[in-house]
Amino acid sequence: MKTFCVAPFVNVAITPTGVSKPCCLYRGLNQVKNPIDAFNSDEWNELRNRMLRNEFINECDSCNHTDTTGFFQENYSSYREWFNDRYEYDGTSQIKSIELSRSNKCNFKCIICGWDRSSRWYEDEQALSKIVPRLDVPIASGARIMPGVVTEKIISSPIDQIDFTKVDNLILQGGEPLLDDKCYEIFDLMPDQSHVFISTNCSISPSKIPFHKFESVDVNISIDGINEIGRDVRLGFNTKHFMKILKEWMSYDNCIIHGHYVYHNMNAFSLQETKDFFMIRDDFHWIDDVLKYPRYLSPRILPDYIDLPIEIRKRKYDEDECKNFIKFIDYMKTKQNFDKKTLRIYDILNENITV
Repeated sequence: MKTFCVAPFVNVAITPTGVSKPCCLYRGLNQVKNPIDAFNSDEWNELRNRMLRNEFINECDSCNHTDTTGFFQENYSSYREWFNDRYEYDGTSQIKSIELSRSNKCNFKCIICGWDRSSRWYEDEQALSKIVPRLDVPIASGARIMPGVVTEKIISSPIDQIDFTKVDNLILQGGEPLLDDKCYEIFDLMPDQSHVFISTNCSISPSKIPFHKFESVDVNISIDGINEIGRDVRLGFNTKHFMKILKEWMSYDNCIIHGHYVYHNMNAFSLQETKDFFMIRDDFHWIDDVLKYPRYLSPRILPDYIDLPIEIRKRKYDEDECKNFIKFIDYMKTKQNFDKKTLRIYDILNENITV
């Protein structure tokens, strides 16, 4: 297996909490420091040397896995292959690509998310952490706790030292990145004919994006269900408004649209319905993933007596995590109403497991 990846030489991934690492999938070097200092650190240089020696790197387990299964997204088997195709190693280390999750500010409260990626989760995170395992997220000293409403905590990563005039590939994540005015300032700084990839919930108009200056704009639209299920698993979602904003994205010639479905215990029976709804144009791209974390929301933990419509790799019954799933939904039912279709797996487990 070819394990070399150019990402540590050209890319930095920045989370809302100020953690910097070589890419968003890398499972090490979660350094709580300024991204420039992280990029130039001894730890990153050692990783680069390991790459040049073509060592097998366990921390790259996501690409190690998808390289063997053969699917990452259209035309690429892994994120590593995507980076190596876009950038040729030239013997230097310089930031040319940034995966930026600048803020956790978000207008949605998706069932699989947490407060590090959605400001709307903060209040419930405090209560849920006493009931089920939740994220223990470090916050960089440079990250700013920004004022929000009482039930939100908004954090923002420190990026002031980055020279965006030399960045020709920007991957924007959130929160909901189009709510962040700073992102539009970054667009203006980037060189012409660069590339932007935006992950969005498709609730905010893209009209402020300067599409004309970019070679292409890839938009990754999260859609984990439509109508009642979409509303239940992505609190803030409205099918009619979603379609209105989707048509705006479709109006730009250099915009490439991807639909991204995360398969979990609340939407496990709506994948095909959602895909049929979304694929209204032949050139749309579709990505579906099986949720890994939180584990209690992943279908990998479910017993065999629950017959799922798709095959789940590495599926193994975990009774403790199924109990956590029941406790999680018990809590969430005190916060929002759920359609019976959304609670299908919850109801089956409740009939068979005593918590």
